[in-house]
Amino acid sequence: MLYFPHISRFTGVGVKSPAWMWISKWVMIVFFIVALMSPVKEISELPRFEGYSTLIVVDSLDENMIKKIDTFIQMRQHDKIALYLPDTIKIPLTADHVVLMKMVHQLPTASKPSTVDYTIKNFLSAEKHPWIVIFSSDPKHFVHSIPTQIETSVVPQKQWNGWMKNQNMYHRPLPILLPRPSVEYFYFYPLFFGFLAMVVYLYGRNQKGLL
Repeated sequence: MLYFPHISRFTGVGVKSPAWMWISKWVMIVFFIVALMSPVKEISELPRFEGYSTLIVVDSLDENMIKKIDTFIQMRQHDKIALYLPDTIKIPLTADHVVLMKMVHQLPTASKPSTVDYTIKNFLSAEKHPWIVIFSSDPKHFVHSIPTQIETSVVPQKQWNGWMKNQNMYHRPLPILLPRPSVEYFYFYPLFFGFLAMVVYLYGRNQKGLL
């Protein structure tokens, strides 16, 4: 026959866990479940577009010509644009169209310069999507030759507004390929607090000798 002199240690209050251990255990369970069920959010960037590198070549600057240039620039919001008047004016490529038009409006009236030829390609030789647009009141005499490696357009004297709208449709900005959207996880914080609750619970079990 076995005899246990301190039977009270094996019953009732002797093996009962304190309330804080019970709370930490369920806090641990709840936070681990929340961590496993946490959503994953994809962070996608807004689509971006890349325009053409456009060189505007003009034979003169008067009020009518500036109006045409202004209309063209307003249609090409994504382009980098430069302006060239042979022997007189060179404005380098810029994406700030507001500043560009302010400079154009401040330029003095220029008379017709010498002719242009295929060497104007040198302005855009290093650009990815070059485009040369020629504004001239007399293109037959102004344009001596055009570069074959770069797309070149001559703005017509009549119905130039309709031509610009059509060209704007043909030369749409090109979408930039974006990398895969980044992912944001939400499990870190519930996992962290669940781990803390687990440490507290295991500490309590060790202190009570329940392991």
